[in-house]
Amino acid sequence: MAGLRNGTAFPRLTMARAGGGELVLPDELQGSLGIVLAYRGSWCLRCNAQLESFQKLLPELTEAGIKIAAFSTDDEDHALEMVKSHSLTFPVGFGVDMKEVGKTLMSYINEERGSLESSNFLLLRDGTIELAVYSSGPIGRLTPEDVLDFVNRRRMRGAL
Repeated sequence: MAGLRNGTAFPRLTMARAGGGELVLPDELQGSLGIVLAYRGSWCLRCNAQLESFQKLLPELTEAGIKIAAFSTDDEDHALEMVKSHSLTFPVGFGVDMKEVGKTLMSYINEERGSLESSNFLLLRDGTIELAVYSSGPIGRLTPEDVLDFVNRRRMRGAL
């Protein structure tokens, strides 16, 4: 599996949004650098840690011009619990179809759990993929520290 290519447009995804309404990607992130975190689900300890770490560094990410959105195959109750338990202030989508979104994102899927494996993206202001990180299991995902370092180094070189 090759995954989505850097330099290509992130595909349009529409899903239910925790707290009400719809989350539409990449539209939600347009005009800013964007992080898309497709996570395994509320049951995943590493996913919980990842989302919590992005929330903790949200002020630094916002200052760097970076917005975040996350989603999973979770049902609404589990998505809302994830938002509440980590005081998430960035948008969280839920209820995506594992097979459909897995095919669209070219992500690994976990048939046993009925979830996507971690698939994370850094998008440019126009929704183009700058960086894609795919995991085939519980290990391997973007961290906010790596995102900030990557963005700052690219900016110093005039590449962003």
